[in-house]
Amino acid sequence: MNITVITDNMYIPKRFSKYADDADKYKGQPIVSFPFAVKGLPSATKVLAFSLLDHDAVPVCGFSWIHWLVANVKVSGNEIQIPEDFSKTSSAIIQGTNSFSSLFVGETDTKITQRYAGPTPPDKDHRYTLTVFALTDELVLQEGFYFNDLRDAMRDKIIDKTAIELWAES
Repeated sequence: MNITVITDNMYIPKRFSKYADDADKYKGQPIVSFPFAVKGLPSATKVLAFSLLDHDAVPVCGFSWIHWLVANVKVSGNEIQIPEDFSKTSSAIIQGTNSFSSLFVGETDTKITQRYAGPTPPDKDHRYTLTVFALTDELVLQEGFYFNDLRDAMRDKIIDKTAIELWAES
């Protein structure tokens, strides 16, 4: 299984991160998710789940920052294209709660906390890890689930997983 993302030399294109146009931001936060493809899915894959995490945030806030959590992306065949703005335009998925709802930020608007919230590294360029999980069955989760809920729900359902590191400019 492999992930393909169109990048600018392994950097997430600016329009999906801190330097997005104002029209692609909400409350100053980039909210248009970037497109990517996953190829080589195992034949038993029924759905995908994925996460976008910033482990370089640990020195800044003390934990890996969650930017996006998604579950129950239906698949047929051995590849899938996740289109641009999938976070806002797909109604057939369940999205989890990201770190913007943490005590450090306190955001309560689900248009930010339960959707793609793009990279905005405050101190230096950061690496973002996009991890995709191929699963045997749909997950029993509610909109707004937490990362630990996703991990628990995926237990015994993961066929394969893959990850790619992407950079974003500070």
